[in-house]
Amino acid sequence: MRTFVIALLLFVPAALPALGQEEKEQDILIADHTEQHTMETVVVEDKALDLSVPDRRLSPQEAEKMIIDTTPGGVGFVDEEQIEESRANTLKDMLNYVPGVIVRNRYGDDSQLIIRGSGLRSNFHLRGVTVLMDGYVYGNADGFSDLETIEPLTLKYIEVFKGANSLRFGGNTLGGAINFVTKTGYDAGLIEARSQVGSFGYFKNYLGTGQVYGPFDFYTGLTDTELLDPYRKHGKQARRRAYGNFGYEADDGTSYRLDVTYVRNEENYSGALTFREYKDNPRQANPESVLYDEGRFYDYYRIAFGVRKPIGDNQAVELLTQFNITNMDHPLSFAVLDMDTYNAGAELRYLYNTNIGGMLNNLTMGVQFYYTYQQDINWANNFGKRGEKTKDQDNKSLLMAYYVEDQLFLAPEFSILGGARLQYARRSVKDHFLVDDDDASGKTDFFSVTPKVGFIWQANPEVQFFGNVSTNYEPPIMVELTSPGNFGGLGELKAQKALQFELGTRGMLWDRVRWDVSVYDYEIWDEIQNVNVQPFPDAPFTIPKYQNIDRTRHFGVEAGADILLLKNMAWRNPLAPGDTLRSITSYTYSYYVFVDDPVFGDNDLPGAPPHYFVSQLRYDTPVGVWVAPSIESVFESYYVNSENTARAGSYSIFNLEVGWQFAGVMLFAEISNIFDKNYISGVVVDDANGRYFYPGDGRAFYGGIQWTWQKGGTPEGVAMSNALNRNSVGSAFDRNNMNYAFNQESIR
Repeated sequence: MRTFVIALLLFVPAALPALGQEEKEQDILIADHTEQHTMETVVVEDKALDLSVPDRRLSPQEAEKMIIDTTPGGVGFVDEEQIEESRANTLKDMLNYVPGVIVRNRYGDDSQLIIRGSGLRSNFHLRGVTVLMDGYVYGNADGFSDLETIEPLTLKYIEVFKGANSLRFGGNTLGGAINFVTKTGYDAGLIEARSQVGSFGYFKNYLGTGQVYGPFDFYTGLTDTELLDPYRKHGKQARRRAYGNFGYEADDGTSYRLDVTYVRNEENYSGALTFREYKDNPRQANPESVLYDEGRFYDYYRIAFGVRKPIGDNQAVELLTQFNITNMDHPLSFAVLDMDTYNAGAELRYLYNTNIGGMLNNLTMGVQFYYTYQQDINWANNFGKRGEKTKDQDNKSLLMAYYVEDQLFLAPEFSILGGARLQYARRSVKDHFLVDDDDASGKTDFFSVTPKVGFIWQANPEVQFFGNVSTNYEPPIMVELTSPGNFGGLGELKAQKALQFELGTRGMLWDRVRWDVSVYDYEIWDEIQNVNVQPFPDAPFTIPKYQNIDRTRHFGVEAGADILLLKNMAWRNPLAPGDTLRSITSYTYSYYVFVDDPVFGDNDLPGAPPHYFVSQLRYDTPVGVWVAPSIESVFESYYVNSENTARAGSYSIFNLEVGWQFAGVMLFAEISNIFDKNYISGVVVDDANGRYFYPGDGRAFYGGIQWTWQKGGTPEGVAMSNALNRNSVGSAFDRNNMNYAFNQESIR
């Protein structure tokens, strides 16, 4: 093992120049974020897409082309190989290089997600980003989502639509949408097996299978992920996931698909630390988390049925219905939450590509209906055991929305896009515990119309410019309205509203330099803020409270570059391209501030670093071996409270990945945080007890093996898989470049 470690460390000098960076460790610390990107030549063309092909049957290249052709703003794309070459455990592993996407691990694979400031109020779980599964809303009717139910190894690819660019799927959250597209029998191997182990008692096993039998296909994936001896105390995790889908395609092209998911989640909470606790021992748990045995345990069941009926090559109708149940036991310091949540939803979508006066026109419109019923019972937490009942109520959320988006190509190289979303949302509570004037029963309604306009200009076959102006209207989710710190009833919180501007460019020069840059400015009214307050004087724990901020501003720059530095340095394979050395870099600038606030003036909004940078130097060989050292940096400290008196400090950490892919087998290994840097990977903002910090993991080693047999489950799929294996390195540059691209041949 020692020899193996020394051999890996020999590759570190590729990243050593960054060691000269001065790292500030201010009175309070650091944070861990990463982004992921890929890029290819950008070409928009006035050529109608073939709507007779279901989206889930598109190849990754076709899917990537489609989102570029039709998105006048920042997008990201992560394909299956990028997922598999990572540790494929956390959201951060997958979105590590998408510009503008910051994923901060709290502990294990529990993550906070920030896109354009959407997650600043997310001290726990996910808000402000619409999560999609195969193009449809995945989560509660109020917008609450749980990413821990999604298994990365069952995914075919991931699409990221930032800001208003999620309108095509009916989204209207500040951060946009992430669409997780799952494998089918057309994508999976007849046998897929993967095992990986690592530091802190980590292991993960995956077994999958997929096949096509005439008009039928199926895919099933099973995983078991365990964290038995975590970096921080009281942080054990176990996630067991089962996913399957079954499809049928009729002679007329109509496709039917049934998706089934089961997840068993068991995790203890390490909790956040004060600065002094962090400095004394970053591996310790919050004493209150241990005392009250905080954790989260649930069973999740989901079934979804979708139909897509093409009407010729230029029209299609899609219908999805879904139902899911979550049975959760959630001990926290202030209460033990006992929640049973039932979600039902349906969405009808119409797609039409036609010509208007000789100009191509792409139309998407849809209707959404989602409903959530939740039995919400709380018990006093007697040192991890249930005490007396303190709450018993039924929570109901309803969403009804109509959306339309239309893109018209005024010229082959220039298109305009317009759309709008009409939404009605309802929240209601029926209290079965309190009586008379203390009864928490009530209801509140939200209604909005949010328009959007945008453009895409293909200046030449390799350079594209885009922009959009849009509005945002985001009602509070149920947990914000019923939080124990909110005593004013359901009408206490207003919906969050914003006027959004975005400009950007993407493209490729000299077949070597690929880029994607977006600049945005969000002017926000009534931004929802999460503060953790003491329930009584000198309380050892805090409870969440939500409030509106009159005016805020989110301004940012998202920039990514993929540069082919050298090629054919050491050898050239006569059957494939030679070796390559590339640099993949992502930079995110965030300037989030209060605007003339009566209490905080023009202070920085807490929770996001102003500068976040990640870069990888990757060397690929024709025999399938790759070596990739990388660096992740927060250049300067950032605030964790609205008073701007406490900070998380700057940091840099270094990582190394190596792998070898041959004949359907992949061996991979990773060293993260090579120099065992103490840093903060996530924060809790505005905590009354000063417990702001989630320490990141120390030095860790991971490794594993994956075997795929008969990819695609058909002779054609096997032939394609073999071809890809022979040319795995030759295709690596085209695959991993910066997300936003098409081959130049697509316009010829």
